[in-house]
Amino acid sequence: MATPDSLTAWRQFVDHAPIEPERLSPKELKALNPEEKNAYDRERFAWLAADTVLETTDTQALARQARIALARNAATTATARRGLAVSGAAGTGKSTAALLIGKRHEKAERRRLGRTDDTTFAPVVYTVVPPATTPRMLMQAFANWLGLPVPQRATAQMVTERVVGVIRTLGVSLVILDEVHNLTTSRLAGAEAASTLKQFADRLDATFLYAGIDLPETDLFAGDMGRQIKARMIVHRMRPYGIGSTADREAWTELVLGVEDLLPLAAHVPESLAGQAAYLWDRTGGSIGALRALLSDAAIGAIIDGTEKIDRPRLEATATDYAAEEHHHTRAVQPAGPRKRGLKRAQ
Repeated sequence: MATPDSLTAWRQFVDHAPIEPERLSPKELKALNPEEKNAYDRERFAWLAADTVLETTDTQALARQARIALARNAATTATARRGLAVSGAAGTGKSTAALLIGKRHEKAERRRLGRTDDTTFAPVVYTVVPPATTPRMLMQAFANWLGLPVPQRATAQMVTERVVGVIRTLGVSLVILDEVHNLTTSRLAGAEAASTLKQFADRLDATFLYAGIDLPETDLFAGDMGRQIKARMIVHRMRPYGIGSTADREAWTELVLGVEDLLPLAAHVPESLAGQAAYLWDRTGGSIGALRALLSDAAIGAIIDGTEKIDRPRLEATATDYAAEEHHHTRAVQPAGPRKRGLKRAQ
Protein backbone atom coordinates (compact mmCIF):
# COMPACT_ATOMS: atom_id res chain seq x y z
CA MET A 1 0.00 0.00 0.00
CA ALA A 2 0.98 3.63 -0.48
CA THR A 3 1.96 5.79 2.49
CA PRO A 4 -1.20 6.50 4.52
CA ASP A 5 -1.43 10.22 3.72
CA SER A 6 -4.86 10.84 5.27
CA LEU A 7 -7.00 9.61 8.15
CA THR A 8 -9.05 7.57 5.67
CA ALA A 9 -5.92 6.01 4.17
CA TRP A 10 -4.58 5.30 7.67
CA ARG A 11 -7.72 3.38 8.61
CA GLN A 12 -7.44 1.38 5.39
CA PHE A 13 -3.80 0.65 6.23
CA VAL A 14 -4.72 -0.54 9.73
CA ASP A 15 -7.49 -2.80 8.42
CA HIS A 16 -5.52 -4.15 5.47
CA ALA A 17 -4.16 -7.69 5.79
CA PRO A 18 -2.12 -8.99 2.83
CA ILE A 19 -3.45 -12.29 1.50
CA GLU A 20 -0.76 -14.95 1.26
CA PRO A 21 -1.26 -17.08 -1.86
CA GLU A 22 -1.45 -20.84 -1.62
CA ARG A 23 1.89 -22.57 -2.05
CA LEU A 24 1.61 -24.84 -5.08
CA SER A 25 3.95 -27.65 -6.05
CA PRO A 26 5.51 -27.66 -9.54
CA LYS A 27 2.97 -30.33 -10.56
CA GLU A 28 0.04 -28.29 -9.25
CA LEU A 29 1.37 -25.17 -10.92
CA LYS A 30 1.72 -26.94 -14.25
CA ALA A 31 -1.89 -28.15 -14.01
CA LEU A 32 -3.25 -24.58 -14.04
CA ASN A 33 -4.72 -23.34 -17.29
CA PRO A 34 -3.37 -20.02 -18.68
CA GLU A 35 -6.13 -17.94 -17.11
CA GLU A 36 -5.69 -19.60 -13.72
CA LYS A 37 -1.92 -19.20 -13.95
CA ASN A 38 -2.20 -15.49 -14.72
CA ALA A 39 -4.56 -14.97 -11.78
CA TYR A 40 -2.27 -16.96 -9.45
CA ASP A 41 0.77 -14.97 -10.59
CA ARG A 42 -1.04 -11.69 -9.91
CA GLU A 43 -1.80 -12.92 -6.38
CA ARG A 44 1.88 -13.76 -5.89
CA PHE A 45 3.05 -10.40 -7.24
CA ALA A 46 0.67 -8.62 -4.85
CA TRP A 47 1.97 -10.67 -1.93
CA LEU A 48 5.61 -9.98 -2.81
CA ALA A 49 4.86 -6.24 -2.94
CA ALA A 50 2.88 -6.27 0.32
CA ASP A 51 4.03 -4.59 3.52
CA THR A 52 4.46 -7.81 5.50
CA VAL A 53 6.72 -7.01 8.46
CA LEU A 54 9.16 -9.40 10.10
CA GLU A 55 9.63 -9.38 13.87
CA THR A 56 13.23 -8.23 14.24
CA THR A 57 15.19 -7.24 17.32
CA ASP A 58 14.52 -3.62 16.34
CA THR A 59 10.74 -4.02 16.11
CA GLN A 60 10.73 -5.88 19.42
CA ALA A 61 12.80 -3.22 21.18
CA LEU A 62 10.74 -0.38 19.72
CA ALA A 63 7.48 -2.06 20.67
CA ARG A 64 8.71 -2.40 24.25
CA GLN A 65 9.91 1.22 24.40
CA ALA A 66 6.67 2.48 22.86
CA ARG A 67 4.58 0.59 25.42
CA ILE A 68 6.63 2.10 28.26
CA ALA A 69 6.33 5.64 26.86
CA LEU A 70 2.58 5.30 26.22
CA ALA A 71 1.97 3.90 29.72
CA ARG A 72 3.97 6.67 31.37
CA ASN A 73 2.36 9.42 29.30
CA ALA A 74 -1.16 8.14 29.99
CA ALA A 75 -0.95 9.66 33.46
CA THR A 76 -2.44 13.13 33.95
CA THR A 77 0.44 15.59 34.20
CA ALA A 78 1.27 19.18 33.36
CA THR A 79 4.94 18.42 32.71
CA ALA A 80 6.51 17.60 29.35
CA ARG A 81 5.87 14.09 28.10
CA ARG A 82 8.63 11.78 26.96
CA GLY A 83 8.85 10.93 23.29
CA LEU A 84 10.49 8.27 21.16
CA ALA A 85 12.70 8.81 18.12
CA VAL A 86 13.60 6.17 15.55
CA SER A 87 16.82 7.04 13.75
CA GLY A 88 18.94 5.32 11.14
CA ALA A 89 20.21 5.33 7.59
CA ALA A 90 17.90 4.91 4.62
CA GLY A 91 16.68 1.34 4.16
CA THR A 92 16.98 0.24 7.79
CA GLY A 93 13.22 0.05 8.30
CA LYS A 94 12.51 3.21 10.34
CA SER A 95 9.19 4.10 8.72
CA THR A 96 8.13 0.45 8.62
CA ALA A 97 8.74 0.10 12.35
CA ALA A 98 6.95 3.38 13.14
CA LEU A 99 3.93 2.34 11.07
CA LEU A 100 3.87 -1.07 12.79
CA ILE A 101 3.83 0.59 16.22
CA GLY A 102 1.02 2.87 15.08
CA LYS A 103 -1.06 0.02 13.68
CA ARG A 104 -0.65 -2.06 16.84
CA HIS A 105 -1.53 0.88 19.08
CA GLU A 106 -4.63 1.71 17.04
CA LYS A 107 -5.93 -1.85 17.23
CA ALA A 108 -5.10 -2.22 20.93
CA GLU A 109 -6.80 1.05 21.92
CA ARG A 110 -9.94 0.27 19.93
CA ARG A 111 -10.17 -3.15 21.60
CA ARG A 112 -9.44 -1.79 25.06
CA LEU A 113 -12.06 0.94 24.87
CA GLY A 114 -14.65 -1.07 22.93
CA ARG A 115 -14.57 1.42 20.03
CA THR A 116 -13.63 -0.95 17.22
CA ASP A 117 -15.83 0.67 14.57
CA ASP A 118 -16.12 4.17 16.06
CA THR A 119 -15.25 6.68 13.30
CA THR A 120 -15.24 9.55 15.84
CA PHE A 121 -12.22 7.95 17.53
CA ALA A 122 -8.67 8.09 16.16
CA PRO A 123 -5.93 6.89 18.55
CA VAL A 124 -3.15 7.57 16.02
CA VAL A 125 -2.16 10.46 13.78
CA TYR A 126 0.58 9.90 11.19
CA THR A 127 2.08 12.56 8.99
CA VAL A 128 5.27 13.36 7.08
CA VAL A 129 7.37 16.51 7.53
CA PRO A 130 7.53 18.38 4.21
CA PRO A 131 10.98 19.29 2.87
CA ALA A 132 12.19 22.79 3.80
CA THR A 133 9.18 23.06 6.07
CA THR A 134 7.91 26.24 7.70
CA PRO A 135 5.61 26.42 10.76
CA ARG A 136 2.57 26.81 8.53
CA MET A 137 3.62 23.98 6.20
CA LEU A 138 4.16 21.69 9.19
CA MET A 139 0.77 22.38 10.72
CA GLN A 140 -0.93 22.25 7.33
CA ALA A 141 0.52 18.74 6.88
CA PHE A 142 -1.37 17.70 10.02
CA ALA A 143 -4.51 19.51 8.84
CA ASN A 144 -4.37 17.85 5.43
CA TRP A 145 -3.98 14.43 7.03
CA LEU A 146 -7.01 15.06 9.21
CA GLY A 147 -9.01 16.34 6.24
CA LEU A 148 -9.36 19.86 7.62
CA PRO A 149 -9.77 22.72 5.12
CA VAL A 150 -7.15 25.44 5.58
CA PRO A 151 -8.07 28.98 4.46
CA GLN A 152 -5.43 30.49 2.22
CA ARG A 153 -4.78 33.38 4.60
CA ALA A 154 -4.70 31.29 7.76
CA THR A 155 -1.58 31.78 9.88
CA ALA A 156 0.40 28.94 11.42
CA GLN A 157 -1.13 29.76 14.79
CA MET A 158 -4.66 29.61 13.38
CA VAL A 159 -3.97 26.22 11.76
CA THR A 160 -2.38 24.95 14.97
CA GLU A 161 -5.42 25.88 17.04
CA ARG A 162 -7.71 24.04 14.64
CA VAL A 163 -5.50 20.94 14.55
CA VAL A 164 -5.09 20.82 18.35
CA GLY A 165 -8.86 21.06 18.83
CA VAL A 166 -9.60 18.23 16.39
CA ILE A 167 -6.85 15.96 17.76
CA ARG A 168 -8.21 16.40 21.28
CA THR A 169 -11.73 15.62 20.08
CA LEU A 170 -10.58 12.46 18.29
CA GLY A 171 -8.85 11.12 21.42
CA VAL A 172 -5.41 10.82 19.82
CA SER A 173 -2.82 9.25 22.11
CA LEU A 174 0.02 8.61 19.61
CA VAL A 175 1.36 11.09 17.04
CA ILE A 176 3.84 9.71 14.49
CA LEU A 177 5.92 12.23 12.59
CA ASP A 178 8.00 10.77 9.76
CA GLU A 179 10.90 12.26 7.76
CA VAL A 180 11.78 14.50 10.72
CA HIS A 181 15.22 15.15 9.23
CA ASN A 182 13.43 17.60 6.92
CA LEU A 183 13.29 20.00 9.89
CA THR A 184 16.45 21.99 9.15
CA THR A 185 16.90 24.28 12.13
CA SER A 186 19.98 26.01 10.66
CA ARG A 187 17.46 27.90 8.54
CA LEU A 188 15.22 30.42 10.31
CA ALA A 189 12.04 28.83 8.97
CA GLY A 190 13.17 25.37 10.05
CA ALA A 191 14.06 26.59 13.55
CA GLU A 192 10.65 28.21 13.84
CA ALA A 193 8.99 24.97 12.64
CA ALA A 194 10.88 22.98 15.30
CA SER A 195 9.75 25.45 17.95
CA THR A 196 6.18 25.17 16.69
CA LEU A 197 6.40 21.39 16.87
CA LYS A 198 7.65 21.50 20.47
CA GLN A 199 4.82 23.81 21.53
CA PHE A 200 2.33 21.67 19.62
CA ALA A 201 3.51 18.52 21.44
CA ASP A 202 3.32 20.29 24.80
CA ARG A 203 -0.37 20.99 24.27
CA LEU A 204 -1.43 17.42 23.57
CA ASP A 205 -1.98 14.47 25.90
CA ALA A 206 -0.21 12.24 23.41
CA THR A 207 3.07 10.42 22.94
CA PHE A 208 5.12 11.66 19.98
CA LEU A 209 7.15 9.21 17.89
CA TYR A 210 9.63 10.73 15.45
CA ALA A 211 11.31 8.86 12.59
CA GLY A 212 14.07 10.13 10.36
CA ILE A 213 17.54 9.71 8.94
CA ASP A 214 20.44 10.01 11.42
CA LEU A 215 18.45 12.24 13.79
CA PRO A 216 21.15 12.76 16.48
CA GLU A 217 23.38 14.29 13.79
CA THR A 218 20.69 16.59 12.36
CA ASP A 219 20.00 20.23 13.16
CA LEU A 220 16.91 19.21 15.11
CA PHE A 221 19.04 17.95 17.99
CA ALA A 222 21.50 20.87 17.89
CA GLY A 223 21.51 24.14 19.80
CA ASP A 224 19.21 25.23 22.62
CA MET A 225 16.11 23.77 20.99
CA GLY A 226 17.92 20.50 20.37
CA ARG A 227 18.95 20.25 24.02
CA GLN A 228 15.33 20.62 25.10
CA ILE A 229 14.19 17.99 22.62
CA LYS A 230 16.95 15.52 23.59
CA ALA A 231 16.10 15.94 27.28
CA ARG A 232 12.66 14.42 26.70
CA MET A 233 13.46 11.94 23.95
CA ILE A 234 14.47 8.28 23.90
CA VAL A 235 16.38 7.59 20.69
CA HIS A 236 16.44 4.14 19.14
CA ARG A 237 19.10 3.80 16.46
CA MET A 238 18.40 1.30 13.69
CA ARG A 239 21.59 0.07 12.07
CA PRO A 240 22.26 -2.21 9.10
CA TYR A 241 22.96 -5.83 9.98
CA GLY A 242 26.62 -6.72 10.37
CA ILE A 243 28.54 -9.93 9.75
CA GLY A 244 31.65 -9.24 11.81
CA SER A 245 30.95 -11.85 14.47
CA THR A 246 29.32 -15.26 14.66
CA ALA A 247 26.28 -13.74 16.38
CA ASP A 248 26.01 -11.07 13.67
CA ARG A 249 26.19 -13.66 10.90
CA GLU A 250 23.56 -15.83 12.59
CA ALA A 251 21.22 -12.86 13.00
CA TRP A 252 21.66 -11.92 9.34
CA THR A 253 21.08 -15.49 8.19
CA GLU A 254 17.94 -15.66 10.30
CA LEU A 255 16.68 -12.50 8.57
CA VAL A 256 17.50 -13.98 5.15
CA LEU A 257 15.52 -17.11 6.02
CA GLY A 258 12.62 -15.02 7.28
CA VAL A 259 12.43 -13.13 3.98
CA GLU A 260 12.93 -16.36 2.03
CA ASP A 261 9.91 -17.86 3.79
CA LEU A 262 7.76 -15.12 2.23
CA LEU A 263 8.60 -16.18 -1.32
CA PRO A 264 5.77 -18.22 -2.93
CA LEU A 265 7.90 -20.14 -5.45
CA ALA A 266 6.94 -23.65 -6.55
CA ALA A 267 10.43 -25.07 -7.17
CA HIS A 268 12.47 -23.18 -4.58
CA VAL A 269 14.26 -25.31 -2.00
CA PRO A 270 13.41 -24.01 1.50
CA GLU A 271 16.36 -22.58 3.46
CA SER A 272 18.65 -22.81 0.46
CA LEU A 273 19.42 -19.10 0.68
CA ALA A 274 21.22 -19.63 3.99
CA GLY A 275 24.22 -20.61 1.90
CA GLN A 276 24.00 -17.27 0.07
CA ALA A 277 23.78 -15.16 3.24
CA ALA A 278 27.28 -13.68 2.96
CA TYR A 279 26.74 -12.90 -0.73
CA LEU A 280 23.38 -11.28 0.05
CA TRP A 281 24.98 -9.13 2.73
CA ASP A 282 27.61 -8.06 0.22
CA ARG A 283 24.86 -7.13 -2.26
CA THR A 284 22.73 -5.20 0.25
CA GLY A 285 25.11 -3.85 2.88
CA GLY A 286 23.00 -5.41 5.61
CA SER A 287 19.96 -3.26 4.74
CA ILE A 288 16.67 -5.04 5.43
CA GLY A 289 14.96 -2.87 2.83
CA ALA A 290 17.50 -3.71 0.15
CA LEU A 291 17.31 -7.42 1.03
CA ARG A 292 13.51 -7.46 0.78
CA ALA A 293 13.65 -5.65 -2.56
CA LEU A 294 16.36 -7.89 -4.01
CA LEU A 295 14.69 -11.18 -3.06
CA SER A 296 11.21 -9.98 -4.06
CA ASP A 297 12.45 -8.85 -7.47
CA ALA A 298 14.35 -12.10 -7.91
CA ALA A 299 11.19 -14.05 -7.06
CA ILE A 300 9.11 -12.03 -9.51
CA GLY A 301 11.69 -12.72 -12.20
CA ALA A 302 11.61 -16.45 -11.38
CA ILE A 303 7.81 -16.45 -11.67
CA ILE A 304 7.84 -14.59 -14.98
CA ASP A 305 10.37 -16.89 -16.67
CA GLY A 306 8.98 -20.05 -15.08
CA THR A 307 12.07 -21.21 -13.19
CA GLU A 308 10.20 -20.81 -9.86
CA LYS A 309 13.36 -20.72 -7.73
CA ILE A 310 16.10 -18.38 -6.59
CA ASP A 311 19.74 -19.40 -6.86
CA ARG A 312 23.06 -17.56 -7.23
CA PRO A 313 22.71 -16.95 -11.00
CA ARG A 314 19.21 -15.54 -10.43
CA LEU A 315 20.50 -13.23 -7.70
CA GLU A 316 23.38 -12.04 -9.87
CA ALA A 317 20.96 -11.26 -12.68
CA THR A 318 18.71 -9.18 -10.40
CA ALA A 319 19.45 -5.47 -10.03
CA THR A 320 19.49 -3.76 -6.65
CA ASP A 321 19.00 -0.14 -5.66
CA TYR A 322 21.84 2.28 -6.32
CA ALA A 323 22.81 2.63 -2.66
CA ALA A 324 23.23 -1.13 -2.38
CA GLU A 325 25.19 -1.25 -5.62
CA GLU A 326 27.56 1.40 -4.25
CA HIS A 327 28.19 -0.83 -1.26
CA HIS A 328 28.61 -4.01 -3.32
CA HIS A 329 32.14 -5.36 -3.19
CA THR A 330 33.82 -8.73 -2.97
CA ARG A 331 35.16 -9.93 0.33
CA ALA A 332 35.79 -13.30 1.91
CA VAL A 333 33.23 -13.80 4.64
CA GLN A 334 32.79 -16.87 6.76
CA PRO A 335 29.20 -18.03 6.17
CA ALA A 336 26.95 -18.83 9.08
CA GLY A 337 26.15 -22.45 9.70
CA PRO A 338 22.90 -23.92 8.45
CA ARG A 339 19.81 -22.57 10.18
CA LYS A 340 16.37 -24.09 10.37
CA ARG A 341 14.35 -21.11 11.33
CA GLY A 342 13.64 -17.56 10.23
CA LEU A 343 12.20 -14.46 11.77
CA LYS A 344 8.50 -14.51 12.63
CA ARG A 345 6.09 -12.22 10.88
CA ALA A 346 4.89 -9.27 12.90
CA GLN A 347 1.17 -9.15 13.68
